[in-house]
Amino acid sequence: MIETETVDRQVEFPSNGMTKPNRGLRALAGTLYPVALLASISIWLLALRAPLWLDETLSYWQVSGGFRKIWTRSALMPSSIGYLYSLWAAKSILGSSELALKVPSLVALLLAVYFLFRMVRELFGRDTAYLTCIFFAIEGNVIFAATDARPYAFALLATTLAGFSFVRWMEGGQVRQAALFGGAASMVLYFHYLYACVLPAFAIYYMIARWRFLRRDARQLAVMIGTFVLCSLPLVYRILSLYQTRQTHIVQEMRHPGLVVLNTLVPRQTLIGFLMVAFIAAMARRITLPEKADWRKLLMGPLLALAPAGVLVTVSTVTPAHLLIPRYLTAAAPGSALLWALLTRRVDSRWLRQSFCVFLVLVTVVEFYRSPARRKHELSFKGAHEVVNELEKQEQAPVLVCSAFIESNYEPMPKDQNEENPLLSQVDYYPIHASVKMLPITLSDQTVRLAGPIIADIANTHGRFLVVVAPDSYPVLQWLSSYVSGQFDGRIVSNSNDVIVAEFTIRQSVKR
Repeated sequence: MIETETVDRQVEFPSNGMTKPNRGLRALAGTLYPVALLASISIWLLALRAPLWLDETLSYWQVSGGFRKIWTRSALMPSSIGYLYSLWAAKSILGSSELALKVPSLVALLLAVYFLFRMVRELFGRDTAYLTCIFFAIEGNVIFAATDARPYAFALLATTLAGFSFVRWMEGGQVRQAALFGGAASMVLYFHYLYACVLPAFAIYYMIARWRFLRRDARQLAVMIGTFVLCSLPLVYRILSLYQTRQTHIVQEMRHPGLVVLNTLVPRQTLIGFLMVAFIAAMARRITLPEKADWRKLLMGPLLALAPAGVLVTVSTVTPAHLLIPRYLTAAAPGSALLWALLTRRVDSRWLRQSFCVFLVLVTVVEFYRSPARRKHELSFKGAHEVVNELEKQEQAPVLVCSAFIESNYEPMPKDQNEENPLLSQVDYYPIHASVKMLPITLSDQTVRLAGPIIADIANTHGRFLVVVAPDSYPVLQWLSSYVSGQFDGRIVSNSNDVIVAEFTIRQSVKR
């Protein structure tokens, strides 16, 4: 016994002395993933003070009338009822500033990262969880959602919470866990109807993993399905109504559908970096294959990535509804991140995996911090409306504003600025201090029919008017210029964020 202790001490003593430098390296290696994740999340903060873009002003309008009006206003234009009540609660506490309206999405996405980490750690361990969260955090649509006063961050939170609840249920097999998953799955619908495309992934995984035990699981399945249906009932009418008017609410993506899907599932920088690391690992014979016992767990990544994309592709192919736009495909972002993490874990070298991770994060961070558009969101009317209000200080004149909502092609234009009409949200958060006349987004017979009497009245009374148009409405501005060319002289006053403000003044010869 004494000899054994002596030998152990003799063996351990030099080993401890030799590993002091290695301990520092191991400590450094242990901090790389958390630091890389924090660096990735820092990108989210860049646009936190960006002006509200069009859809964000709609969110504000829907909650600005108070708690009682949220349900009715959300029905006037498709919106996430769960998000709107969450935004109203945050607005009541934080106020209505641009920052205050964006902070709830940032908090929701931070929670989404937390639940994604917990879900993956339950399945594959800590390192894979860190890799998944890093790949998720640097995905372009996720970065946009982090400071977007829209429901996508909350929908991702609901998705990752459902994933975490599902994994817990699969491992625990308890009725209570089945009920929690059913409730969490229904929350996905409350925050975005189209994110329901992720739910088939859980159903497929369950059937593959538990098909032999369906009878044994009957009670749990009944509780899960019953909880899901019961919690989802208030949304049935809304979803059916939305389906009936589906073509009036979606702007078709101009890029090829395949490119839109690939951009989400296979980010260019991630693909290039992974191929480089995989090549080095293959040359060094450091590529491993998963154990047979893990194959069912490994299905989670591909299913969470491919099932949502497959549903949206199928619906867009077989129906007139075009759903292949980036913000809807963000539903596949958690699965895509997990899939890339699982592929990276096949590289049997922690040094190579961490080098790949640090390189990818560094490139992404530098790209975003150097981008001139880093503190911008999408189409915002803030600058254009400020120009209009400055011009209106000199002389009040009517302002013709082309709606930027696709719904304006199908809905009647508001006749009164106090009307309960979601199209007016465009001039609500950034108001125009003058008489506003709304026109449809595109040049059509309705546009011509509405604009004619307005121009005639202006020629008789004011002799001057302003026009505000976004890129989709440039043809309307061209038509107006041609239509009034015999009476008015026109000039472009400003072009702010691609939103043009034009001024038309009646000619002196026409006045006489």
